[in-house]
Amino acid sequence: MTHGRFSRRAFLGALGAAAAAGCTAPADAPQPSQPTTESQSRISLTGDAGWSTYGYTPTHTGHNPAAGGVGGDPTKVWEGAVDGIYTLREPAVAGGRLFVGSGESTWAFDAETGDPEWDTDLGALPHQYPPTHRDGRLFVVAKESGGVNTDLPGSVRALDPADGSQQWRTNLPVTSTVTHDGDRLYVAAKEAERGYVQALDPATGERGWRFDVPDAPRSYVLGAPAYADGTLYVTATHLADDGRTSGALYALDPEAGDLSWSLSTEAALPFAPIVADDRIHVVGRDGTVQTVSTDGERGWSADAGAKVYTRPAYANGRLFVLTADDIVAYDDAGDEDWRAASDRTQLTGMAVGGGTLYVGGEPLFALDAATGEMQFELTEDVFHLTYGAPIVVGDVLYAGICIKDEAGAMYDNSVRAFV
Repeated sequence: MTHGRFSRRAFLGALGAAAAAGCTAPADAPQPSQPTTESQSRISLTGDAGWSTYGYTPTHTGHNPAAGGVGGDPTKVWEGAVDGIYTLREPAVAGGRLFVGSGESTWAFDAETGDPEWDTDLGALPHQYPPTHRDGRLFVVAKESGGVNTDLPGSVRALDPADGSQQWRTNLPVTSTVTHDGDRLYVAAKEAERGYVQALDPATGERGWRFDVPDAPRSYVLGAPAYADGTLYVTATHLADDGRTSGALYALDPEAGDLSWSLSTEAALPFAPIVADDRIHVVGRDGTVQTVSTDGERGWSADAGAKVYTRPAYANGRLFVLTADDIVAYDDAGDEDWRAASDRTQLTGMAVGGGTLYVGGEPLFALDAATGEMQFELTEDVFHLTYGAPIVVGDVLYAGICIKDEAGAMYDNSVRAFV
C-alpha cells in the first residue's frame, strides 16, 4: 500500500452535504457568451466517442475504457459560458455534442469546437442531475428547488438532442437522475417522506411500475439505480423515528419492479451503486465500503476513514472512494491498494480513462490509477474556483467550473475542454 499527499489543507469544519454542490453564483449570473479558444490545439472525436450517461454506463463505474485521457500538461482548448448557481455536475457527450444542466436550462455545445448550439429553459433546476443520451433522445431531470432530498415538484423530460425541443415531460418529485437500460427509464423520487423508484417509457414518458422503499417510516433514494445483466440495483436510506439512519440494497426485476432480494446496512446509502465484475459496490455516507454478490451475498467490507459525499468509481480491478480527506483505492479483495490524502475540498466527482483517475473539486487533479501518484492539477491564481465532476472522452477531458477572480466579484460558470 502506498500513500501520497498533495496541495494545501482546506477548511472542512463547516462542511455539510450541501457543500458537495460546489460554489454559488450571484442572483444576476453573467449572460452566456461565445466559447473562448485558448490554444492552437484542436479536438477531433470519432463518431462513437462519448460519455452518454451518469457514470458512463448504467453500471455507474465512472470508467471509460475507450478513452486515452489527457497528458501531464493539459491545454484548455475551449470554454463555453453558462448561466448557473452551482458548480456543474457531470456533463454528457454524444453525437458530437456536449450536454450539461446549469441554472434553469439544459445547454448544448459542439464537443469539438465549443460553439454553443442551443439552450432550453426548463423553468427548474437541472444542475444536480447529469443528463443521459440514448436512442436519439436526451433525457434530463429538473427540480423546483436546489435541494435534492425533498418531495418538491420536479420532472423528467425528453429533449431532441439536435435543437433542445421538448418531446415529452413527466412530472415527478425527483431525487435522482435517470438510468436507461435500453427498454425503460428508472428514476428515484420522494413522496410523503418516503422514497421510491419509478419506471418510465423512454418513448413517451408514460409511468410503468413503482417500487416503494419498504420497512421504514421514512426513507429516500438519492443515487440513480444501477442496471446490469437483467437486474436493477437500488440503494436507499432508512430514517427511524428516533433520527437514526441505516441503509438497504435492493435487487429488482426491471420488467415488473418485483423485489428479488434485499440486504441491510448500518450506514446510510445516498450514492448510486456500482456494478462490476459480478459484484455490487456500495459506499455509506460514513465511509463504510462493502461489496455484495449479484445473488445478495455479502463480500468484503472496509472503512475509508472519513465521510463520503460523492459516488465512487471502478476500473481494472480497483474501487476508488473519494472521502472528505483522502482518495482510497481498494483491490478486488478489499485490501487498501493506495491512499492519497487531499488537502483541498474534493467532493464533486471522479472519472477514469487511459489509466488515469480524474478528481473534480478545488482544484481538478489527476492521479495514476495504479499507484496514486500525482499526474497534474488544474488551478489558477484567482480568489476561488471549483471544478465539477469531470468526464473523459477520447483524449479530451471535459468539466464544468465556477470561478471568482477576486473577493467581492461574481462567480462565472462555464464548461471547459482540455487535451
